[in-house]
Amino acid sequence: MSEKREVWMVGDVLEAMSGDATQGIPQYVMNVVNEIQAWLADTIAEESQPDQPELLQGVDRQMSADLDYLFAQIERVNTQTDIIPANKELENREDAIILSLGPILLDEGLRMMVDHVALFSGGACKRAWIISDTWVIGDVLPYMPHLKALCQKEIELRFLLVTPWGYSEIPWTQAR
Repeated sequence: MSEKREVWMVGDVLEAMSGDATQGIPQYVMNVVNEIQAWLADTIAEESQPDQPELLQGVDRQMSADLDYLFAQIERVNTQTDIIPANKELENREDAIILSLGPILLDEGLRMMVDHVALFSGGACKRAWIISDTWVIGDVLPYMPHLKALCQKEIELRFLLVTPWGYSEIPWTQAR
């Protein structure tokens, strides 16, 4: 990050993204990323069959239908964090993974993260991972004061952007 500014410059973002992609990412988070990548790849493969007259027209419908299956898979491979949204009562662990995928918009994911870390975890959450299939700066900007306040409480906030072909961590706080 630029030493003289409190903003990320393009070069800062590219430098942060160019390092070891798995640096500091626990294996249980990588397991979730791998499940999401497989789910996204399967969704695209199903929707792009040659017999589909309108390519990808039903992706949102398909993603919604398979989201319950994905969440069940993620809960199966990840027993070390709280996973949000949750189908069960959370255990208020130090780590939380917030899923912002398919019909769950990024701003909803950010709201769920802030609510969980600040209100519902009882102070137990020390690291929050948002895993999303989208990045929209306009959705993030309104939450910057919230992110800054959480960082000042020494909460580590990480954002992973996942596609069917890979993932990247998007740096968005000074806490790294």
